[in-house]
Amino acid sequence: MFQLEVLSGPLDGKTWTFDREISIGRDDAMVEACIPLDRYVSRRHAHLRAEGDALTLTDLESRNGTKLDGEAVTGDAKLGVGVPFTVGRTVLRVTRA
Repeated sequence: MFQLEVLSGPLDGKTWTFDREISIGRDDAMVEACIPLDRYVSRRHAHLRAEGDALTLTDLESRNGTKLDGEAVTGDAKLGVGVPFTVGRTVLRVTRA
């Protein structure tokens, strides 16, 4: 079980739990982790997938991109537990629940 947490942005402190995967975006009809107050987040912005202890972060061709370590995510990127990443102007991280 994992927890997706907002570190900074309009929903600072908000969390979502997930087992295998979770989608991030601005449209709550399309994603599980909805960040409606960040206008730089696309309707379907990014996707996280867990396989055992490994996490994969994928940008879903968002308008403003997803960043990991200051670099744009293209395709699938390996994400470490506790490592911050950015969607729009919101900083998130995944921890163990």
